[in-house]
Amino acid sequence: MRHSKPTLRNSFFGWLGGAEPTAAPDTPERTQQRIAVLRARMFRELGQGPVAGTSALMHRILCAQDGLALWYCRSELMQALSRWRGESDAAATVAALTPLFKGLVPDGMLPTGSGMRRR
Repeated sequence: MRHSKPTLRNSFFGWLGGAEPTAAPDTPERTQQRIAVLRARMFRELGQGPVAGTSALMHRILCAQDGLALWYCRSELMQALSRWRGESDAAATVAALTPLFKGLVPDGMLPTGSGMRRR
């Protein structure tokens, strides 16, 4: 029985993470909880600055029904934050939010890490 016998190749790729067990998909309740956490984080970041000019964005964040809608609010969030914090701080804030979208948006939309630069 060659199939059940562990080999050096299988253990090597398992060590690299190629044989990771896949997580069970989120339940609808868990997905809604994750969206609520994302929404709260976005509101918290917006709430640290002046309210002028952010009411439309806050309304879009509030009305977002899924993770994809919140994903598309990120660019406006970046613009709003960069007005009073500066672009580098706003980019760092949006980058900190990005991992929270894993599982809520298609994997192809998430950054892979190869295109990100460090300054």
